[in-house]
This record gives sequence, C-alpha cells and structure tokens, in this order.
Amino acid sequence: MTNDQGQMTKQIPRWLKQLLMIGGLLAAIPGALVATGFLCGGLVAVVDGADDFVGPAIALLLAAIALLGGGGALFLHGMRSAGGKASTPMRLWPVWALFGLFGLALAIGLFVEDTFAAALIFPPALIAAAALPPLAAVSWFSRRQTKGFTWRRASLAFTGGGTVGVFVAIALEILLPLFVVALAFSVPGLVMDRLEDLLDALAGEDLSSAVTSGGFIYLMVQVAIIAPLAEEIAKPLAILPLANRLSRRQAFLVGAMAGAGFAALENIMYAGFGFAFWAGILAIRAPGAAIHPLGAGLMTLAWRDVMRREPGAWRGWVARFGLAAGMHALWNGGSLLVLTLAGAKFFGPEPAEIDVPGLSAGGTTLALLLILGLLALWLGRATAQQLLAGEEPLKLRPTEFEISDRAMAIWGLACLVAIVPAGIAGLQLVVW
Repeated sequence: MTNDQGQMTKQIPRWLKQLLMIGGLLAAIPGALVATGFLCGGLVAVVDGADDFVGPAIALLLAAIALLGGGGALFLHGMRSAGGKASTPMRLWPVWALFGLFGLALAIGLFVEDTFAAALIFPPALIAAAALPPLAAVSWFSRRQTKGFTWRRASLAFTGGGTVGVFVAIALEILLPLFVVALAFSVPGLVMDRLEDLLDALAGEDLSSAVTSGGFIYLMVQVAIIAPLAEEIAKPLAILPLANRLSRRQAFLVGAMAGAGFAALENIMYAGFGFAFWAGILAIRAPGAAIHPLGAGLMTLAWRDVMRREPGAWRGWVARFGLAAGMHALWNGGSLLVLTLAGAKFFGPEPAEIDVPGLSAGGTTLALLLILGLLALWLGRATAQQLLAGEEPLKLRPTEFEISDRAMAIWGLACLVAIVPAGIAGLQLVVW
C-alpha cells in the first residue's frame, strides 16, 4: 500500500485490529455506566442547587470521555477496519475557529461556575477549553492537508496520548526522582561551599542556604530535566505499534495528535490544582499549545525512522529528542519565571518586581513564552510541509524555513542550557 507521496505503508495485522476491538469494548461498557453517573449526578445537583459536585463531575466526565469515547472509538474503528472499510480523512476546523470556540468555552465556564447549573455545564466547558488550543496547533501544522491523517488514527492517537502517555509520564516522574535523590544529597561539599559563598555575596545567607540545599536541587532537576525527558518519552508510546506502518508525514501528524491529547489532560490537571484561577491558567497556557504536539510529533517521527531502519535514524532520534525536550524544558522554566518574578521578592533587598531596563521581568518573560509558543507553531508547520514534499527539496515561501538535523540539535542544546538559570531563578518558590 502506498501513500500520497508514493512511500510504502504497511497494513495493520488482523490480530491487532481484533485486539483493539476487544479492548475498546471492555473500556466502553464501564464508560457507559460512568457517563450515566455523570448525567444523573449532575441533574440531581442542579435540582438541589448543590455546589459541591463540580469536582466529582469533572472527574466523572473525564472518565466517561476516556472510557466510553475512547473505547467506543476503538471498537467502532476496529470493526470498520476489520471489515475492510477505509476511514475518512480528519479535517480539523481552521485555527481561528478553534480558538474562537476556546474563548467561548472560557466565557461559558466563567458564567456558570457559580450558578446552580455548574455541575452539569461547567465540566464540558472546562474540558473543551483545555483541549481546543492543542487541537488548533495540530490544525496549524497540517494546513488542513490531511490525506492519510484519518479519524481512525487521530482518535486512537488522541486517546492514547491522554491516557497511556499521561499515566506513563506520571510513573516516570515519580520513579526517576528516586535515582536523583541520592545525587542531590551527595554533591561534594567543596563545590557546595563555593556556590554558597557566591550566593552569600548576591543575596544573603538564608537564600544561599536554600538554593544550595539538596531539596532545591531536587526540585530544580525535577521541573527542568526529569519532567521534559519523561514526558517526551511517554507521549508517543501508545501509537508506536502504528508508527512504523505510516509515512513520515502521517507519523508526525498522528504523533502530534497524541501530544494534543496529552496536553489536554495536562491542562485540566493544572486548572484543577489552581481551580480558583482556572481560566487564567488555561489562558496563559494557550500560547504554548503547540509545545506538546510538536514534541510528540517529532518523537513519533524519530521512532518511526528507527523502526524502519532509515539511514541516520538514531542520529535523527537524538536531534529530535533534544529539540523536543529542550523546548519543553525552556517552556517549563519560563512558566516558573512568570510565577516567580510576578510578585515574589528576588535576591535579598530588591523590590518585589524586578525591572530589566524599564521592563517588567514577569511581563518580559511572558513575552518570551509567547515567542517560544509561536516558534513551536512555526517549527511544526515547517516540519509537516517538508514531509509533505517527500524526499524532494521543499520550495519554501518567505514565511517558512527548512530545518536541518544539525540546526535541530543546536537548538535543543541551547534550550537545555538556557533552562539552568531559569531554574535557579525559581528559588523564591522555596524561600517565600
């Protein structure tokens, strides 16, 4: 079987289709019960005017979407595939329409969150607001040229990224730090003494003790290194059995869809942790909506090339992993700076808000996050367009550029280096 670029793609074996059908059915049955629980509980809460069911309602609706929606999609698409029926191309709405719906979902959520109907209306508004920006990023990547990017593959990827990818990432982020703890608390004393002397001169004894403590080093490593590395490994795992059967562009877009599912659930988790400011959290995270889809798309493409034994596959894997993890780390560090510099006292007697030649440090960092988000959109679009052209050189328009593996590797290294001072700057979260 060939794709639209004349590249060979492999058929999924029948046993895998049957396995997907069985798994989807086993998930959809309890999912139907969970969906019923959400509807019944929400209606009861609306009638009684209860305001304590919103949290459980969000959890129930999420579970219903994952089990009934994801499982039902697996079962139906598996059955159609086993019957030899082709899936239709997935045409995402234009970016402006998806972001318009994002704004509408935010408005609806803000309007109903304190009303009697919150338990029934707020959860879908929150979930829609969390999922629409990453989907808009995938739409931008594809330029709505979706031949070979089908509903079957997209739904499998989105569900897998939002379930398997998230669970594996959480497990890695819990297990990997155990190996870091010993390192964090056994750094040679001489080096630590020198760092403490330096920070004594900058900020004072208490601050230096905090930043040179094993606890702070552990926190910095967790946020700036472990989380990006673990998540970029975890996001494409659910679709790896499918990746080597796709063309390179299909692998990138399907991987981006897995990243969108991962980003959607992560957005919901962040909004839940800071529930009082959920709308602001989602609005601030929206500019970086392309970070997770880009990283997952690059890693799916990298694994696809390795499994197909393409020339230079492992070198490309390292370059793409460096780019994906580096941009992710830079985004995490920038987000930490926005929170830190916005109101925390910084470096001893300095005022609560540091100004960098007349500019607010928090605002400047937020502007850098916007630039990083736009860069991720640009990279995703350029990568998809390169792959659309197959192995032929791409005739680029003035608004696009070609990305070499060397440029990707250099950019990934620069991102990883840039995150170190960003992580150190987050020390106020420990001190204050």
